[in-house]
Amino acid sequence: MPFEVYNNLVVIPIKLNGVVPLSFVVDTGVRSSIITEKLITDILKLPYSRKITVNGPGDYIVLEAYVINKVDIVMDKAIGSDQSILVLEEDYLNLRNHLGTEVNGMMGFDLFNRFIVGFDYNKNIMTLYEPEYFKPPKRYAELPLSIEDTKPYIFAKVQINDTSIVYAKLMVDSGASHALMLNPDSHENINIPAKNFSTRIGIGLGGPISGKISVIKGIEFDKFEFNEVVTSFPDKESYPDTIGLVYRNGTIGGELLSRFKVIFDYFNKKIYLKKNHSSYKKNFGYNMSGISVAADGEDLNIYRIIDVMKDSPAEKADIRVDDTIEAINGITNEKLKLHDMYQIFNYREGKKIKLSIRRDGRLMYKTFKLESLL
Repeated sequence: MPFEVYNNLVVIPIKLNGVVPLSFVVDTGVRSSIITEKLITDILKLPYSRKITVNGPGDYIVLEAYVINKVDIVMDKAIGSDQSILVLEEDYLNLRNHLGTEVNGMMGFDLFNRFIVGFDYNKNIMTLYEPEYFKPPKRYAELPLSIEDTKPYIFAKVQINDTSIVYAKLMVDSGASHALMLNPDSHENINIPAKNFSTRIGIGLGGPISGKISVIKGIEFDKFEFNEVVTSFPDKESYPDTIGLVYRNGTIGGELLSRFKVIFDYFNKKIYLKKNHSSYKKNFGYNMSGISVAADGEDLNIYRIIDVMKDSPAEKADIRVDDTIEAINGITNEKLKLHDMYQIFNYREGKKIKLSIRRDGRLMYKTFKLESLL
């Protein structure tokens, strides 16, 4: 079945109870399927069996959710019958705003516990295999996968610099957009390189996740090796790695996964990988503008600046939080998607950026060049 990719996340169309069309992120990092907008299930008058609290970062109770039982989730020809699904009391994640497209929820372990699941990031095709008919594909590397607390883990050799090496336990998280995230508190050899910068590195159930971005020397697993990997190091205060019961050193996310054809086989505890030659060797990029943007409005075509990094090119050009972007390099927002903007901001050092912005009703023009901070 086809999928779209937004900020390295896989988004698939589904039908709730075979009728209501929705879009879900396929996320190996979540246990239950989640609908983020309670209005959807209220309109459908689906019965809530109970109300629960869900632990957020640091095991603080930060959100409430409702449980709906016996829901059918239809994906093309595949049906997940009699599923339980969580409905968030409030849209804590704001996925549609941060991805710039209509996204209504996430699908996790329920899918991977039912099917063997393959992603072809080159053709944007997801394949579901019935476990009893699945045969390991030829010319794929076969790696052991441990499933702990419903989530998949692999081990990888992570080289921070010339002298610091960690054989790291990493969660394989298709619902994370980064390439690699490492928790500095999890191992004495995981040290943040001296050349780094502080920024917002993601969004979670507890709100924005702050941390540092840097470049490590490399990561290696099986026969695959990547050098100069842009890596996130979350602040403990915004993302304490105490969620769940499983010790880990970090996570591999969509920026790295998208360089492969990937098959998750939870039944035989294997992950199969094959190089995606169109993207395998591409450089790891990052936002060199210093701007974080969210999509607002009914059509998600109002691009509001939600964060400006200190001492960044954008701050030096007097770009401010709550400015709205009208055009980038002459391309108006009607022709831009949010992921297009980030591709421009990730492009290359020295790239000239011309922004048309609106501030307090006034149209203004700002110019800066992308700068490497690493």
